[in-house]
Amino acid sequence: MFTDIFNELLKENDLTRSKFATMSGIPYSTIVGWTSLGRLPDFLALTKIADFFHCSIDYLAGRKDEWGNNSDDIIPDSEVRLLKSYRKLDMESRELVCSLCEKLNKRR
Repeated sequence: MFTDIFNELLKENDLTRSKFATMSGIPYSTIVGWTSLGRLPDFLALTKIADFFHCSIDYLAGRKDEWGNNSDDIIPDSEVRLLKSYRKLDMESRELVCSLCEKLNKRR
């Protein structure tokens, strides 16, 4: 479960294991242990990963989705795609998206 979630986070953020190691300060050999050898991170590493990807430890453990919902709370795929795309934007682009949403809501 953790390995799948971690690999998906790397992919979504266009990161290699090596680049993540450099950016996070977690040794590359440790990351290889998680992704290739089935090892699990300790609490300190989970905290670093959660902080790095702006997600919860519960999400990393597969207990909740990215937004804190239990697995039985279903978020439509369109909203998931929107949030993932939004998170990849720079701050200026995020502000434009929010402004557009507000204008669209006022038209209703």
